[in-house]
Amino acid sequence: MANALSAKIWFGQTAFALSAAAIMFVGLVPLDFTPGGVPWPDLMLGLTYAILLRRPEFVPIWLIAAVFFIADILMMRPPGLWTAIVLLSCEFSRNQISRLRELPFPFEWAFVAGTMFLAILANRLVLAITLLAVPNFGATMLYYFVTVLAYPAIVFFCYFVLRIRRITPNEAIRYGHSL
Repeated sequence: MANALSAKIWFGQTAFALSAAAIMFVGLVPLDFTPGGVPWPDLMLGLTYAILLRRPEFVPIWLIAAVFFIADILMMRPPGLWTAIVLLSCEFSRNQISRLRELPFPFEWAFVAGTMFLAILANRLVLAITLLAVPNFGATMLYYFVTVLAYPAIVFFCYFVLRIRRITPNEAIRYGHSL
């Protein structure tokens, strides 16, 4: 029984890490050479929230930190800033899982949208305080809306491709989560 549980956890962690690596790879490959247009959504952030709210044991804090720190370095963002903000928002979300478990998807979507909005605003605030280049507010909000609109597709990917579903009350007890 313990081996089956630990194998399932390792599978989930590996699925998250490989999906994040694929997202980073696609983000680094120059697919569009024309300026402007609609930006790509933050698929890594959406994937992290989607898996976290379904199976929190699949995305431990060390894995989130490692994935987002590598992304910070590869995407040439200030190292650790977005990682720290994502870690704080993910830990806040992790504490709300027992409340969100029984709610329908639109409430989860609204919760994730609000958490993403606060994370993006916190990032902009820290960039402005430290006198670093702050992206245009309109472009940032477009990026946010595209990410929020992509969240249902990310959840669909997690459900049907990665086979990561919401945790049931029996599984929550087995994994040691609070009900």
